[in-house]
Amino acid sequence: MAAVRVIDHGLDKLLRQADALNGSGVKVGIQAGVDSQDGVDMVDIAVFNELGTADIPARPFARNAAEKNRQDIATVMDHLARKVEDGAADTDTALETLGQWYQGRQQAHIRSGEFVPNAPATIKKKGSSVPLIDKGKLVNAVRYEVLKK
Repeated sequence: MAAVRVIDHGLDKLLRQADALNGSGVKVGIQAGVDSQDGVDMVDIAVFNELGTADIPARPFARNAAEKNRQDIATVMDHLARKVEDGAADTDTALETLGQWYQGRQQAHIRSGEFVPNAPATIKKKGSSVPLIDKGKLVNAVRYEVLKK
């Protein structure tokens, strides 16, 4: 009878890491029930501004941030997946890194002010012409959440 010796050189670990990434992800945005302003949930304020209302012009900060950063998102995701494959990072660390990175990108996009300007009455009320920034609650409500399968 012949003896078989298995030498995997880390293949089992690599397969487990790749499997852990499959079906996992990161969700970035405003989450319901986390914060409110003047009694209104921040997710509602985000929706009013993202899509617009009869009184508020659409200021699609989430969609525009995703579109503006599309290539960078793909590059960072690819880079982090390679780090997991190479064993330089575990799945949890890679997903946390991605979440933190994109949270910062979305917050920076909101702070950029690249939106329909505030109306004169809004500027007078807020004391600022910068759209989406009043008390800083919306930008600070942007969070990431790691989703695991």
